[in-house]
Amino acid sequence: MFLFEKPKFFGVFFESYTRYVFGPYSHTSILLVFGLCFALILYFVPQKHKPKAILTAGFLFAGMSAPLFYFLVFFILILLMYLLSNYAFPSRGWIFWTVEVFMLTHPILFNRLFGYYSTFYAFAAYYTAYRSIHYYVDVTQGSLEKCRFIDYISYMFYFPTISHGPIERIENLKIQGIEKQNVAFGVKRILTGISKYLVLVYFLNGIIETPFSFGNFFGWLVFTAYVNAVKFYLLFSGDIDIVIGLSALMGFKVSENFPKFPYLQTNLTKFWQNWQATIVNWLTAYVYFPLCRNRRHVYLKTMLIIMIIGWAHLLYTPEIVQFQNVGQFADFVLYYTLWGIFLGGTLAISKVLNKKKMENRETIIQSHPLLAKMLFSEGRVMNAVNTFITFNIIAIGWLSPLYILIKQF
Repeated sequence: MFLFEKPKFFGVFFESYTRYVFGPYSHTSILLVFGLCFALILYFVPQKHKPKAILTAGFLFAGMSAPLFYFLVFFILILLMYLLSNYAFPSRGWIFWTVEVFMLTHPILFNRLFGYYSTFYAFAAYYTAYRSIHYYVDVTQGSLEKCRFIDYISYMFYFPTISHGPIERIENLKIQGIEKQNVAFGVKRILTGISKYLVLVYFLNGIIETPFSFGNFFGWLVFTAYVNAVKFYLLFSGDIDIVIGLSALMGFKVSENFPKFPYLQTNLTKFWQNWQATIVNWLTAYVYFPLCRNRRHVYLKTMLIIMIIGWAHLLYTPEIVQFQNVGQFADFVLYYTLWGIFLGGTLAISKVLNKKKMENRETIIQSHPLLAKMLFSEGRVMNAVNTFITFNIIAIGWLSPLYILIKQF
């Protein structure tokens, strides 16, 4: 049936050539080729027509990334969320959150019903949920003015970020002039992203991982935990480099998801401020702050933020979405729940320890001067030690160590 046929244009013309650079990561290669072609066309479009051209490109990109049925459902959901955000009526809140749940889960439901899973729309639904909630909450609270539907739909269908992030605020996503320095910056970021993928595809993906065992913990740490940590960074930051670069070529400025190199941060708080920063900032603004109006259990709420990031994997990871039975899915839920408990728990513990350290600063200095010199030092040696500890916690945490330990017994 036509509505359920996957368009072959991208697969025929793009994937067969870009695999030499991007390997199995065709999702990003398609974005890059499509984006470069469109940026070249956009250069010749008059300024007053550029917004409409960009929206048209968004429709084309989304429409050619999966069967037409998925595009139509996605468009209808966005239309509903706009109406629910802009017009007040009884039970609006309940209806809006029901639509949001369907937005997040419809790729899974359609996979079970029709046997076709769209990675593109799984990620698009994930990022669209963040953006639509931001608009709904801010409009209903009066901190953001309502916008026209054309502006809302342009925001949601902005093709460089629709399925890759970052989570830009609607008032910040405005087209600017295309200057020479923007073009140079955009090309530089795109080349940076491509170089990361080359390292990933031709070097790191060839390293054989070491299975976990207590007797060979060091081998597992180096060849599995460390290697995967670097792979995750290159994959996610390479994506964002390309998104930022393409946006610059089209006259847009989008937020950084990795403002500083996250693995060189000296504590876990700084790490999370520089890892998928727009997602963490969104969760802080729309989940953490509302929860922390009551200051009770604040550290448990900190852990909850990281657990939400873990559970989000259940919505878009193909191996999870295409589960064969309930037991297999429950195993994935356990994996990411323990993932969040470890990474969120270590973040909460680090905040508690840092608070206690600062509260007892004078006492520690007076009673244990040598210990105080180590704890409060900002010299290179202590910074290196703290960075090493932070990196190891994160590298191990990415692989859900609590789950691994449970499976050993």
